[in-house]
Amino acid sequence: MAKAKAEKEKGAEVKKEKKEPKRRSAAGSALMVAVPLLLAAAIFLLVVLPMLSVPFSTFKANFGSASRIAVFAVYTDQSNAGAVISCATQAVQVAAHTRNATTIDFYVFNATSCTYPVGGLGHTVTLATNTIRNCLSMAGSETSLFLNYSSYNHTTITPYKLYVYGNAQYMSRCPIAVDLS
Repeated sequence: MAKAKAEKEKGAEVKKEKKEPKRRSAAGSALMVAVPLLLAAAIFLLVVLPMLSVPFSTFKANFGSASRIAVFAVYTDQSNAGAVISCATQAVQVAAHTRNATTIDFYVFNATSCTYPVGGLGHTVTLATNTIRNCLSMAGSETSLFLNYSSYNHTTITPYKLYVYGNAQYMSRCPIAVDLS
């Protein structure tokens, strides 16, 4: 009986040892944090960053060969709408020289909604209004040109999206339309 009691106590000690959590060293905890961060940084540098910094010619080739494209005119103040829409229209006209207009989607974004011709250009134009989110979703995977009114001029080029930010002077000159031709 004493032997059974000793074995029972020994089993209880083993269970206590199993229940106590193991303490990690500071170095082990640091590694658990550092390794995923290093992997994320490596993926960003090797995969994402090269996709974000491509030459204009890459975007232009993709824009020209895409089965459908989208052109977005984006403004937040009605006083800037005319210049942005005019530049976007010029870009659409350039694109229409090399493709069927029915393969061009044209969206005009204001601060709260977007307006677009149903079915793309080249049809009898029926305009619709939707949320910005829904319009972006409709254009989804299309190669797209975004013309955004901004107080500063800046361009971001990815393989399938071109984001042009320009002030009134830039939009009036609309050099992107020339670059697309």
